[in-house]
Amino acid sequence: QELYRMGTLSKCFDPKDKANHVLPLVTQYLTSQSDISTGCPYAMTHPVAYILDTFAPAPLRKKYLSEVLRIDGKTAVCGTWATERHSGSDVGGSITEAKPVKKDKGTHSLHGHNWFTSAFGFKKFLAIKTARPQGAAKGNKGLGLYLVPSHIDSEWSVPNAFDIDHLKRKMGTKGLPTVEVTLNGTTSYEIAPEGQGLKMMMTALGCSRAHNAMAAAGVMHRSYLEALSWTANRETFGAPLITRPMIQKRITDIATTWMAGSALAFEAADSFDKATKDPTQAVWMRMTVAIAKYKTAEQAVWCAQKALEITGGNGYTEDYATSRLMRDAMVLTVWEGPEQIQALELMRMLFGKDDGAQVFLERLTEIASGLPAEMKAEAENIKGCVADLKTSFERAQKDPSLVEEVADDFLNTMSNVLAYSLLAKEAAWELKNDKNQKKLMVTRHYHTMVFSPAKAAPAFKKTDLQNHFNMLVEGKIRAQKKSRSFNP
Repeated sequence: QELYRMGTLSKCFDPKDKANHVLPLVTQYLTSQSDISTGCPYAMTHPVAYILDTFAPAPLRKKYLSEVLRIDGKTAVCGTWATERHSGSDVGGSITEAKPVKKDKGTHSLHGHNWFTSAFGFKKFLAIKTARPQGAAKGNKGLGLYLVPSHIDSEWSVPNAFDIDHLKRKMGTKGLPTVEVTLNGTTSYEIAPEGQGLKMMMTALGCSRAHNAMAAAGVMHRSYLEALSWTANRETFGAPLITRPMIQKRITDIATTWMAGSALAFEAADSFDKATKDPTQAVWMRMTVAIAKYKTAEQAVWCAQKALEITGGNGYTEDYATSRLMRDAMVLTVWEGPEQIQALELMRMLFGKDDGAQVFLERLTEIASGLPAEMKAEAENIKGCVADLKTSFERAQKDPSLVEEVADDFLNTMSNVLAYSLLAKEAAWELKNDKNQKKLMVTRHYHTMVFSPAKAAPAFKKTDLQNHFNMLVEGKIRAQKKSRSFNP
């Protein structure tokens, strides 16, 4: 409730002065550095508020949106219910049935099951649920979308009709209850009719996937801070651990991965906000959200693992945050769709009617063209990536049978290229506005990490960023000069 009291969500829906949708997404970034279990309900409340505000019938919006936007400690927390045990990511396989209530137009009773139901058990909550209207067609085209309140009276005192079948035992996010729910004539209200439910739920998922990416960026930052704090204060063999070359190298890699992942996450957040205002931005938004959701989750798991390893046996115990970070980070890879689902979403946008492939190449070219003269190498690298991707896109378009086989390869490659390009864009801004070379060195280090060919033997060469490790952790790199000695 403290998150909602801050108003970072409600301000986005203020009719007099709507704030940028990046605001609640930044809140997710900050919150998840403490606990993903807290951030998860927030990641579902934001998209439900957006769906109510943008698509719900006026009476439904008037009745319930204000409950979601309260800042008095009595906010209705929200959930997105689309997962049934037999269907999983194949939402079109949902068998929950929506039966109209004759005496109350727009009201339906739901009969079915929801298998993975998070953010359940708050005093007041609302959920959006995909279901099939009675007699509707099978598959995606037959789905509608319904609002399910926890209570059916205006005082929120009469519980709705559903049963908790099972409290899930999970690997992580233990601070958040996840349950199986049976819907036994559950009262619900139609938001989208037959045929429009899946599309509207995907709109909600676009928002929550951006939240997932921001949560992952938060985990990476916390992992970096844990590694930095531990090694700066831990002495081994008469010297601080942070002075050891291998430790510095690993912390540099964690910092670089965090900044690359953050670049993707913030691009996803910004693209979601722009798409809410301009529908022509939807193609870019759907591509960047799919890319960021996938890549940042992978990066978060890696950063959490390395922070745990650096902390050693202590990091494996419950006495330190690293063990929880490691467990909780794993959920980021599966929440809102695993790697393969994001790859298929990306393929739909790249090679569908919207010609996302051309949009993606144009955005990269625009970034390369905007880089200053001192970043000529980065501009050429990006242009080279554009040429390679264009060739691959053309081959895939000629032989669509290959697309699904290489969809995950496209996803991974494009995520690295986009992260690199966004880092370069940020580096150009920092050089111009702050005379800070840190992000430029990060960009070049990321290129070495991701694009340099594997060698059979060590290179015996540090990157510029490794040579400026001390100034990296201090925040700014003003000049190409020898690093000062580290003072923990």
